[in-house]
Amino acid sequence: MRQLNHLFLLVVLVVANLQAQTPSSAKDYFDTGVALFQKGELDGALTNLTKAIELTPRYPDALLVRGMLLFLRKDMEVALADFNKAIDLVPNAPRMERAYNIRSIIRDLKGDRDGALSDVNKAIQMNPKYAPPYIGRGNIQAETDLDKAIRDYELAIVLDPSLEAAYVGRAMARFQKGNLPGAIADFDKAIEKTPTAYAYVERGVIRGIAGDIDGAMTDMRKGSSLNPETTSDKDRGNATSPFKNVTQFIKSNPTNARAYEVRGLLRLFQGKKAEADLDFAKSLELDPKLKLEIERLVNVEFDPH
Repeated sequence: MRQLNHLFLLVVLVVANLQAQTPSSAKDYFDTGVALFQKGELDGALTNLTKAIELTPRYPDALLVRGMLLFLRKDMEVALADFNKAIDLVPNAPRMERAYNIRSIIRDLKGDRDGALSDVNKAIQMNPKYAPPYIGRGNIQAETDLDKAIRDYELAIVLDPSLEAAYVGRAMARFQKGNLPGAIADFDKAIEKTPTAYAYVERGVIRGIAGDIDGAMTDMRKGSSLNPETTSDKDRGNATSPFKNVTQFIKSNPTNARAYEVRGLLRLFQGKKAEADLDFAKSLELDPKLKLEIERLVNVEFDPH
């Protein structure tokens, strides 16, 4: 619900500036839909917003809010269509940078990176002091240029230090560049602001690779208790899972014994002991001094709860 309210308010900030001349009956349905949406009654909200759009098809306010609702329901095709229509109707209305930013997230989730990049650039052009699009652009650029991505995350942090996603983005970019202390410091900040399961598990991965295996276990247990899927190989929206991130780290650092040890721990959380043993064996091949530590973790201390 916290995420729902946050994104909902972003759209309402746009809508509050549009309020075009609209027949009272359509506006009544719209107002009811907004009120129900804000209370989390999504079925009723969708019914009322759709009725408002049926009565007034060129109703950007209703299109934006319904698009947000459909986005939260993961109905990406229709959500994107609603945002497209609203932006076509009022492309440069005050605060429309928020609509471009949300559409960029939808496009990114659908694999349209060029469209997503175009939208975040438009949002930044409209309001250079609005922080979220810098995070979105950083996420896109992280695939090809980590230094550019880090600069965007840092701009977002300067503009709005409260945004957990900016610290997470910079943490992951620093991790991939091998700056483990910097990545851990960023996850400390992210967890301080929003203690998510993903942040705990990802910090645990990095702490383990940095040599703090007990800290890694503490973080992984905490993250797994909040959401067991975070230790799996299942991605989180458009963000790759901690398991896939450590696998990518291993590809870039194939002689890092700690990385195999950490991936082995994640496999234990997944209940895949045979695969975990292979990772532990590779870790010991690279660094035999880890033998007692791994034996202690597997035979004495491992407990996913």
